[in-house]
Amino acid sequence: MLRGFGFAALAVFVLSGTGLSVSAADKITGLEVSAPQPAVDQLQPGLAVTYYFNKFESIGEIPGWAKYKPGVKGEPITILDYFVGDGDVLTSGRADHVGADIRGYMNFPVAGTYTIAMQSNDGVDLKIGGKRIVYDPDVHSDRFSELIPVEIATPGWYPLHLLYFEKQVTSTLELYWLKPGGDGQLDFVPEEAFAHLPGE
Repeated sequence: MLRGFGFAALAVFVLSGTGLSVSAADKITGLEVSAPQPAVDQLQPGLAVTYYFNKFESIGEIPGWAKYKPGVKGEPITILDYFVGDGDVLTSGRADHVGADIRGYMNFPVAGTYTIAMQSNDGVDLKIGGKRIVYDPDVHSDRFSELIPVEIATPGWYPLHLLYFEKQVTSTLELYWLKPGGDGQLDFVPEEAFAHLPGE
């Protein structure tokens, strides 16, 4: 795991050809904060997840599969820090052929520019506040996204929707951030930043 991995060290990985790179794209703006904000006394810890069991080849296959095959509700995902090799995929109880539809909220405690990155194996499609943040849709070995600058205009809870699948053998799903004015350390987005409502 790259827990607490330094921003400068990530740049070294770029130069060494690991596939991690600083995004050349413009900062992602226009994320829509949840309005109204979910009531604190209704929020439950972690992200809700529904699993679909199939040998997926691309992230786009999950919604189509879900139209015809019922999903299985899993235990909430408390933090996206899964680097498990050939063990169970997330909270699914299975080691291969797993698709996950993950929903809930992510809390950004202060306004400003966050740097976000993901490591995945296999495909991911992450949307926050209605904006696509990370898209790496096909089968691949462990690799990082670009370092993605995301502008948060209003602190608070933002809707999160993450599609993910693991085809076979190994699985990885990790989400990192660097807060505005941070000390240069990317770290896992912490448990307290994730929540969902009953019934999601």
